[in-house]
Amino acid sequence: MVKYMEHINNVYNDIKMLIINMPEDLTEIEKARWLYIKLGELFSYDYRVAGDKSIGQKKIDFDSEYISNYQTCLQICEIMKRVYNELGIECNIITLEMEDKKYEIEHVANEIVLESGERYIADLTLDLPYIQSGSFTRNFMMSDKNNHDVISESRLMAIDEELNLVKNGEYTDKKIRDKKSVLNGLDYSNLTYDEMLVYKVGKIKEMIPNFNGYNEGKMFAEKLLNDFNIDHHLFNLIYKDDERNKVIGCFLVFGDENIWYIYAGNSGLIRTDAKKLSLMMERGWSCKSGMFHNMLEDEMNRMHK
Repeated sequence: MVKYMEHINNVYNDIKMLIINMPEDLTEIEKARWLYIKLGELFSYDYRVAGDKSIGQKKIDFDSEYISNYQTCLQICEIMKRVYNELGIECNIITLEMEDKKYEIEHVANEIVLESGERYIADLTLDLPYIQSGSFTRNFMMSDKNNHDVISESRLMAIDEELNLVKNGEYTDKKIRDKKSVLNGLDYSNLTYDEMLVYKVGKIKEMIPNFNGYNEGKMFAEKLLNDFNIDHHLFNLIYKDDERNKVIGCFLVFGDENIWYIYAGNSGLIRTDAKKLSLMMERGWSCKSGMFHNMLEDEMNRMHK
């Protein structure tokens, strides 16, 4: 019996459909870009790797004609390499050093080599939240790590427009800028600092769309908090049973008092507090961060004084 998320969505035929239906008469870069965006709409990061690093080391069995939509960076890179090579684009897997390494396994990305000899980095795993939210990508041919070549943002935007890859006619980045301008222009003089933060987060969470998986939504929620200059810290809360690791994000917004939210997939951002979080810990949830437990303990002690 296939356990937990592995049965949710087999994207093998979706990938084959993309290969067959790629637009004709595209340049190498246009082919690479079109595939990158379309593949990014299929996958979600398999966050079970947080509790079991072997998840991140498994190999894709292409002969089985089964590919789960939940994968880690290694499997996503294997799939990209296979698909790009099948279409005549040289694509390799390379290891990248990460400044903020979250798991024991190394992070990998793809290297795309054009017939001209130009070499580019494409890191689809990191771009999943941007692609699925309709934002402009950050990790496709725009990194010069290891002296790789770089394409300008304006050139990629022109390709996106030409290939109809921009959702609803504009990147979500513009919608974020517009919302930020509106919120920054409001008069908050009748609100306390914490009331202002809660109001802004309420408007921010309206901008979080549904994602294929938890990790992409959590990353996009954090991106929005950063975009709107909301001082915060993100913790991961984990619930373990025999077959799965359930993970949710817990955001601590720093106001005059601590303001807590949990992000639980497509349930969105939900306001919570130290008492409720402590109850979750009692009922089987855990967090590896000492800071998280210290903050909860301090708040609970203040409540009982």
